Amino acid sequence: MGDTDKQVYPCLANKSMDYIKRKLKFIADQLNVLEPYKEKTIQEISKDYKELKFIEKVIQELVDCSSDINEYIIKKLVKEKPFSTKRAFRDLQGILEKQKLAWDEGKLRLFIDTVSFRNEIVHSYDVNVYLVWSKRTINVIILLYKEYTEKILLLLQKVRYGL
Repeated sequence: MGDTDKQVYPCLANKSMDYIKRKLKFIADQLNVLEPYKEKTIQEISKDYKELKFIEKVIQELVDCSSDINEYIIKKLVKEKPFSTKRAFRDLQGILEKQKLAWDEGKLRLFIDTVSFRNEIVHSYDVNVYLVWSKRTINVIILLYKEYTEKILLLLQKVRYGL
């Protein structure tokens, strides 16, 4: 990847910005859907099967949408497709680091863990991941993805305007 410090990226022109902002709006809407559940854990929600499936679907869509954004940004700025959804968060972290916007390692690990959680919801890969996430409150995901949207908006401002 080339040096992204103080560069303007025409590849993130209005059309690209609109796409990413639509995706970020979708994430914000999904976070609002989760808000009434913020104090609950998946374990608590699982007492109502329909509610559990609803919350799992919202979480899956959040992670999928962030994956779309990550892949789009990486393709535009690095000109490569990420190897995997988990790897895309690491690749995005590299872009964020160059702009002095990086997450700390613990936060990055949480994002990667949400991908594992999403995979468990969809494919039943790793029950242990589900057990870990089932004990966390929904607020962990809400706060994490609010920060994600804020970082992406800051990144877009920096790379678009060369700040």
